[in-house]
Amino acid sequence: MTTDTTHGPATEPDPRFWLGVFLPTAGVLLGALALCLGWSTRLPSAVAQKWDWSTQEVITVAPLWLGVISLATPSAAVLILLVVLKWSGKLTGWGRRLSIAVLASIVAFTAASLPVMLSGQVGLEDPLLAPDPRTMMGITAALSLVYGILAALIAGGRPLATPIPGTTPTPALDLGPNEIAVWTTTTTAWVCLLGGGVPGLILIVLGITTPIWGLTIAGGMLLALGIITGRWTITVDHKGLTCSTFLGLGRFTAPALPGATAEVVTVRGLSEFLGWGIRIGGSRSIGLIFRNGEALRVHRPDGYSLTVTTGDATTAAALFNAQTTRQHTTC
Repeated sequence: MTTDTTHGPATEPDPRFWLGVFLPTAGVLLGALALCLGWSTRLPSAVAQKWDWSTQEVITVAPLWLGVISLATPSAAVLILLVVLKWSGKLTGWGRRLSIAVLASIVAFTAASLPVMLSGQVGLEDPLLAPDPRTMMGITAALSLVYGILAALIAGGRPLATPIPGTTPTPALDLGPNEIAVWTTTTTAWVCLLGGGVPGLILIVLGITTPIWGLTIAGGMLLALGIITGRWTITVDHKGLTCSTFLGLGRFTAPALPGATAEVVTVRGLSEFLGWGIRIGGSRSIGLIFRNGEALRVHRPDGYSLTVTTGDATTAAALFNAQTTRQHTTC
């Protein structure tokens, strides 16, 4: 069974994104590059790039072009990622706000870090005399976070296209009055594992090899998040549907309440959920989309829906509907 989706506001022009987020953020990157280019004749032939944490003395110098590449390239890559997410179909709801806040903050921080690092070296001949920019880096990080939040507020949260429930829920499993049944499976969410692990490792390396040491903390958090969300246990029992992460550190649930229904659907990550991974949108819709294809979807009368991609979704849906039927008869 395949569900249809409505696309309304997601396909309409979005000037708040382009004028309020993309152009200002691209301007921060271009402005930082222009400023550094203007300073290039007044900088040492090799510029300081890393300082000792305890002594605040310069321990790494490199050509200016290498410093520009090490900071401007990640900024440009994240800016492109923001555009790709927009073009993928539905950068909307709370997913829109969170994505814009995080990505715009990263671009602003990495771009602005370049002139901050070089400002103390203007007019110097010996890069080893360059002052440690640690304090200014901290201020830049705080301002970048504020910038990301403001960008998210300006962009707003456009309504997420809500999946239309299937016309025929999966038939309930035939359970005896006292029969107990549990359906459970585990799945590896490669999109989460790689999506958190690869950027996390990159940020850790950048934090170690550049003066932006704070990237190491962000990278460690991303790496941990990727590991935690990289393995899921999906269970349907008398309580309903439960999807829990590795070690049970996070979970999404859909209780087997009267009026709730489960069905088997075929999902397409980009066209329906903005991509793959943990998707949280408007209209109280949640998707755990680890691949395209068969998925279990639960609807509640209040509009909440939980979709998770899994094999043998038919059995899971039949058992869920049997549990809701049992709950209805006991009420």
